[in-house]
Amino acid sequence: MFSKKYVFETKYTRTRRTIINLILMSGFFLFSLFLLCIYIPRYAKNNKEKTELTFYQKAPDVIAVFTGDKGRVDYAFKMAEKYPSVKIFITGVYAKNNLTTLLKKQGKDISVDEFLTQESHHIELDYLARNTVENGIATINYLKRMQKAKNIIIVSSDYHILRISLIMNTLTSDYNFYYDSINGNYSQWRDVKILFKEVFKLLKTSTFLFFWDKETPTSVTH
Repeated sequence: MFSKKYVFETKYTRTRRTIINLILMSGFFLFSLFLLCIYIPRYAKNNKEKTELTFYQKAPDVIAVFTGDKGRVDYAFKMAEKYPSVKIFITGVYAKNNLTTLLKKQGKDISVDEFLTQESHHIELDYLARNTVENGIATINYLKRMQKAKNIIIVSSDYHILRISLIMNTLTSDYNFYYDSINGNYSQWRDVKILFKEVFKLLKTSTFLFFWDKETPTSVTH
């Protein structure tokens, strides 16, 4: 940034220097946000490819789905059909929903009754989590009940994956987390707006996690 050039400054030069510094700082901040907007979907894509490669011929121990945007629950049901022996944990479900109502909302080709008969035995819903940190805590609490669980796939939207990975890496190092995601369509204004909002959520969460006490008990109770 521009520093003071003269021992005695006029009011004009001081004001000019301040304005230039503000412009440069604002430009740097906006450029950083732009880079994050590019990096976030790329990070999710790279992790998705890693997950597909890792589980090409084997199954994970648990699949955790963080709800909150369209497509995630439907993706969870597809995963349930793909891995019929794997536990599916769907966290952050709205209190008035259950597996039947969720199936009806997704409009699956398979009948609701048939799906419930075939897949409901390995799907569990969590109603307590209200945000991504609580999704993470609820998932860890669930994993603690699955004593032999080690390799976990977490599913969400692509813009959400980086923030989730930061949270999970802060909360615990006891598991191997892999990430799968629903790709956004960034030619649509809706997805672009969500991506911009996610950048600010990411910055806010990063600050929160910086002060996170790792000795804090991980539990979600209301």
